[in-house]
Amino acid sequence: MDFWSRLIGGSRALSKTSRATSPTERLTAFKRACNALQQIWRSNNTPSGEQPISHARAYIERLNSILSDESRGPAPHPCVAYAASSQIFVTVTKLALSYYDDQLLRSATTFFNTLIDAEVDGVVDNRLFARAMVDLVRRADKGSVETEGRLVELLFGISNNIRLQPAILPAWFVPRATPIGQDGESSGPSGTEFAGTMRKDEFPLFYLLVDYVHNEGRAGDFARTGLLYLIETASRSKNLEKWLIESDLATLMATGLGALYSQLGSLCFPSPDDEAPRIIALSDHANEVTALQPALGEAMDAFMSYLLFWQDTIDHCKSTEVNDTLLDHFQVLFLEQLLYPSLLESSDVAGGSTAAVLTYMCRILDSIEQGELVHRILHFLLASSPPPEEQMDMSASRRKSLNVLAALASEAAQPSPSLFNLRDLALMGLQSTNRQTVLATLRLLNVVLQRHHPFARALIHTISNQTSQQRSVGAFNAELEQLLGLGTSLIDEPTLNESYDNYVSDATWVLESRLCLPVSVEEAEKDTLLPQQLQQDDPIVQGLLSCVESFFTNSVIVNLALTGVLMSLASSHLFSLDGWVLVDPAQYDPPTEAPSDALDHVRQANRAPTWPATAAPTLTSALRRLVDQVRQWQQDLSDFDVLIAARRELLHKVQDPPMSDSLEPVETGPTSTDRSRLSYPGSPEPSQHSRGRSPGMSSGMRDESSVRPIDSRGSDSSAEALRQRLAMPFPPVPVQPEGVDPTPDADHEQSSVTLGHVLTNIVILYEFLLELSAVVQARGSLFEEAGYP
Repeated sequence: MDFWSRLIGGSRALSKTSRATSPTERLTAFKRACNALQQIWRSNNTPSGEQPISHARAYIERLNSILSDESRGPAPHPCVAYAASSQIFVTVTKLALSYYDDQLLRSATTFFNTLIDAEVDGVVDNRLFARAMVDLVRRADKGSVETEGRLVELLFGISNNIRLQPAILPAWFVPRATPIGQDGESSGPSGTEFAGTMRKDEFPLFYLLVDYVHNEGRAGDFARTGLLYLIETASRSKNLEKWLIESDLATLMATGLGALYSQLGSLCFPSPDDEAPRIIALSDHANEVTALQPALGEAMDAFMSYLLFWQDTIDHCKSTEVNDTLLDHFQVLFLEQLLYPSLLESSDVAGGSTAAVLTYMCRILDSIEQGELVHRILHFLLASSPPPEEQMDMSASRRKSLNVLAALASEAAQPSPSLFNLRDLALMGLQSTNRQTVLATLRLLNVVLQRHHPFARALIHTISNQTSQQRSVGAFNAELEQLLGLGTSLIDEPTLNESYDNYVSDATWVLESRLCLPVSVEEAEKDTLLPQQLQQDDPIVQGLLSCVESFFTNSVIVNLALTGVLMSLASSHLFSLDGWVLVDPAQYDPPTEAPSDALDHVRQANRAPTWPATAAPTLTSALRRLVDQVRQWQQDLSDFDVLIAARRELLHKVQDPPMSDSLEPVETGPTSTDRSRLSYPGSPEPSQHSRGRSPGMSSGMRDESSVRPIDSRGSDSSAEALRQRLAMPFPPVPVQPEGVDPTPDADHEQSSVTLGHVLTNIVILYEFLLELSAVVQARGSLFEEAGYP
């Protein structure tokens, strides 16, 4: 018999060993396997022609099998206790690192995982165990993604144990001693040595997790969650809290985020295909790659994954000072030194880099929900920074951290948002001749208006201290009737009542969600949540109105995003409708007679008032000019109403394989179905009763069997003639109001658009007018904007 067979009896003998059933038998077998492993390690340097890898693997698997059997029985667990007292984990680590064998390494990770889960004294609270496991993870040959995930899972398991039992932290975390000053604070190192110091020898577990925090898959998930658990524990350990403030945690996290952001390139667009929404496929820009949403790629996914990890970190960290330290580094090292300079570098009106940066900003603001993180971003980028922090109650570590960051900020000498901020970039974006820049700007405005209400007025200015006035019921009904009449004059829809009721339901849900927003005491005392009138000469407001004026020549994706912004503005509790959607009540002509009694007062409140032409709301006036243009076309072309109805019917049908413009027009009104079948991103959120449908397109339903084609037996020649007609240039001439400079829809080297394109935009206009009317009606009751003043 050869040497190894004599030593351990050979793998065949091992496989024939009967399974230990009693605790005593298991312990005896466990000790025998431990002794064999130690003998293998001691004999490892003995010259021999045979490799002991298979024998080492077999005995580690034997240990795992015994521990697995023991874990299914009641305590006590003597095998785990013996593993701790004999320190066999040190031998397992040495063997796993000695041989480059993936299966042996997997068996070793299983062994460590079993000991971690056993929750027996002398294991996870043992410094030798900590050193052995850290060595295993740090030095092991990670030949596969699976093996890497198994190793990082060990780190996660220890982090979870520390979170649940902070008493075991000293086995893994050994901070260096620092003298204590007279004020009770540590008088540790100062100056540049204080911040960003690599202190791996004090907390190697922490740094191993940081090494994998950018990874995708199981390894990254385990690393990020494990790191969150350690940061969460800081609130229960003053030593750990102090160490996290003084270590390079915040520096590593901020610079890592910046590195991922720097890898973001220009926008990439998918090729147009049969999957494009019908409303895009039937537009003049259907064959352009920019007609579709940009594909941001893996680089953006990696950046967003790490940014969401930042959000989770701030949420999980219960230590105020650690949180503030992280946020300080986020602002200085990421916002000030990277994100904001990228906004400055992209501020070109004609180029596409602005579209890329605005798209990235839109994705960032649409994804994060953590309030403190959002406030840091938008306060800085909109140049509305909060007052400086008071340092009176701060620890010495926190004060030193702020001082070092202040020095870093002064050395970088970055320009300030007070000279050029996100609002300025949005204004430039609206004035751009690049369609993607205009579209990205509208989407960014929409995200801020919908998701980050406290900053809405920093982007779109209002008249300070001028809140809305309650209008009488008669005035409210008169204005609502006029606004609704603009929409119904475009299309004769048989199911209008049902469609409009769904619009009102959706609008009510959106407005009710605004009323449920949390309000701080300070905001309530200052009445900052009362609706205020728009500042009509605000350049962004003027830019939006200019986009409305060129509505028929705009691309449909711009119009869908534009109407989404206007609806978000109209449904916001921070903005009054006076002056841009409804007439300012102060402009109503006064009644000729004063009410003599209560009944007379009620009668007068129900009367429709009059107002001068100069008091006409700006947006409503622009919409009226668009409607007047459609009416003119209806007079000039006898079948224009039929063409509009046919286009709406086509847009609202269930998405089938691509349909051409050659479909015959219909004679009756079109069916009304969910907006999701024809919409694009940029609309307010859907109501709960209509998930999957945004409130921007008619939501009523009608039996499609009632839609009768004019002539379903039409010849191929008539279909071809209709196709050619819809593809013919149809240059509308928008009427520009005085004092408003036209903002061309991007790439307006085209002097005209096709008839089919105009028809699609008319359908969008019709749906928008109904939606806007529904919001006005819902606000009248929910926001008490109509009554008996």
